[in-house]
This record gives sequence, structure tokens and C-alpha cells, in this order.
Amino acid sequence: MFGKTVIFRKESEDVYLALIEDLARTLLPTSIMGVTLVIVDLFAWSATGNTVFLAAAIAGGSGSAAKILLMFVQKQNCAKPKNQVKYAVRLEAMHGMATFAVAASVGSVLAAAFSLHEPNLQILSTGLLFGYCSGVVSRTAIRPKIAIIALVLAAAPAAFAASLINSPAHNILAAMFGVFLLGAIETVRHTYLSTVRHITSRIEMAKLARNDPLTGLANRLSLREAYREASLTTRCIAIHCLDLDGFKSVNDQFGHAAGDAILVNVAQRLSEVAPPNATVARFGGDEFVILQTEIFESIEAELLAKEIVNSLAKPFTVQSRIIEIGASLGLSVGSASTQLDELLQLADEASYFIKRNGGGVAIASTSHFSPVSERFRTYQSKGYNAKPEPEQEHTHRLKP
Repeated sequence: MFGKTVIFRKESEDVYLALIEDLARTLLPTSIMGVTLVIVDLFAWSATGNTVFLAAAIAGGSGSAAKILLMFVQKQNCAKPKNQVKYAVRLEAMHGMATFAVAASVGSVLAAAFSLHEPNLQILSTGLLFGYCSGVVSRTAIRPKIAIIALVLAAAPAAFAASLINSPAHNILAAMFGVFLLGAIETVRHTYLSTVRHITSRIEMAKLARNDPLTGLANRLSLREAYREASLTTRCIAIHCLDLDGFKSVNDQFGHAAGDAILVNVAQRLSEVAPPNATVARFGGDEFVILQTEIFESIEAELLAKEIVNSLAKPFTVQSRIIEIGASLGLSVGSASTQLDELLQLADEASYFIKRNGGGVAIASTSHFSPVSERFRTYQSKGYNAKPEPEQEHTHRLKP
């Protein structure tokens, strides 16, 4: 007996989207099956005049054509919808309806062929059944509900019709259909679980390469990829570089477990404050970077910088303790043609400047020739005030 958590296991969102995407990669076998089904049905109709075969040809051909059209639409839809999961659910439902139409067509052909006692048609329809079921098992098993229903629709009528014929050979054939159906369902289960494990491993490896393991935020590589994509679609980009003030004393006083908890909480607050189009990254230690895109005026970036610093100045509750830290944030704003390293360096210098002056926000000037006192406009947060830190304690983010 198959447990519901074995065949129909709960998939993560990323795995589900990847599985639905794979449904669009069955164009050739779907086309071959559709053409074969129509040819066999039309031959049977011309040989017997039975309209069941004509109806099966129309239903099976229409279902195959619908699946092929759906695959083309799915492949051409390069722009990802805002709600990808709902879109994927609709795609799966449409794939399912088209698949069921083809499966019912195959099943009706088998039932009609065995009820007419035509050996030639029985041979053709049996070959059609095995070809169709092998395709379902190998290509549709990634959606096990669809695959199992399709197998039953195609094979059950054949087994039932063959069992009604008073012949030992047909009775054995009916039993074979039933046993092979159970075997096909087991193969669907195995193929589905293996595919899910493979995709899950692939996604996890990709996340490890692009995400910080502690906080789940983007890392340097992921931030650079996001910057490259943003530079193609936006005119103005802002970089927020920040260090946590007082974080070292948290580690010293409460231990590294408390420090890690603070970092996770900081990541959550940054993700909540950042706009939907922003990328929040951790560069290591207590250093964070926020990439803000789709900016029309620099004041938008300045308001976000102030909101970030004020948010982090609020107390954290860690291990039943109230802990206060602060942030020193450097902001640089540039056009999409500006190199990321240049914006990072400006924001990094601004962060260093404000850290030495008690924490808050420092907004970098794009001019490298201005006096230091004029290169940064500052904003002091109303919460935690950092003590000025010596120069050697600052770690530049441009280091790999």
C-alpha cells in the first residue's frame, strides 16, 4: 500500500516550479504518440465503421494538439509571472486535462477493439496501450497524480474488456494488463521520488553557492548577479553598506550562539524593511549590503537608509535577554552604468566614516576630490549610539 506521503509528498515551492517546467519538455514523444493514436483510430474506423474509433481519434488528436500548444506557450512565456506558483498550478491543471483526454481515447480504443473480437485491431490497440503507458511512466511521472490517473484511464478498460472474452488467452491478457498497471504505478512512484531528490539536491547546491548559510541572505556572487540583471532594466541604483555597532561585545559577553541569533534577526529586519525589488546580502561577519534598484530620486535611497538604521537601533530579544546594537551605514547612489565595485567602495568608505563618528548614515558624494568633511552627509540614529572605533578594526568589503 502506498502512503499518501510516499507518492504525493509535499514539495517545496522551488521543486514544484522545476517539476512543472519539465512538463514542457515532452514535445517529441507527445507528437509521436498523438500521430500514432490518430492513425490507429482512423484505420480502425475505416475497417469497422464504428464511430467509437472516430470519436477516439478526435478526442486523442485534440488532447495531443492541446498539450503541444500548451508546451509552446509555456516555453515562450519567458517573463516570470508575479505569482509563479498560481501560474504553475494552472499549467498543471491544463496539462492534466489534455493528458486525461488522450488517456481516455486510448482506453476507449482498447475497449472497442476487444468488444468487436477483431484480432488485428486487438494487436494494434495493445501495442498502442503499451507505447502510451511507457511514455506516461517515463515523462509524466514527475506529476504522479496525473500519471496514475492516465494509466488507469488507458489500461483499466482494456483489462475489463479482455476479461469479458471467454478465452484463456484473453483472461491471461487481462491479468497481464492489471499486473502491468500495478507495476507502472510503482515505477511512477520510484521515478517521481528520484526526480524530486535530484532536483532538491540541485537547488540546495545552487543555494549554497549563492546564499549565506547562516542567514539565508544573498552572498557576494548572488549580489553581483543581481546587480548585472538590475543594470539592464533600471536607470539608478543604490548600494547600502552597513556594519553592526556593538556586535563584538555581544559575542564577548553572551557567546557566539547569541551573536549568530543577532545576525539572523538582523537579516530578518533588513528583509522586512527592504523594498521587494531589493537584494539583501551578507558579506561575512557583521557586514551587510543592500542593493536597491528602480530608484527615481536619490531621496528614496536616503529614506531607506535611515529606516534601516532606525530599525536596527530597536532592541533585540535573544535568549530571554534584551540586547541593543546599532548600525553604521554608508550609502552610494549611481547610474546603472556605474561599476558595482565603485559603488561598493564609496558606500564602504561612507560606512567607515560614520562608524568613526558614532554610527548612523553617511551618504557618499560621487566626487573623490572633495574634502573628507564634504564628501559625506550624515544622519545620526535616535537609538543606539556607537562608540567611535579605531581605524584598524574596519574590514573593507571589497576583499574577497
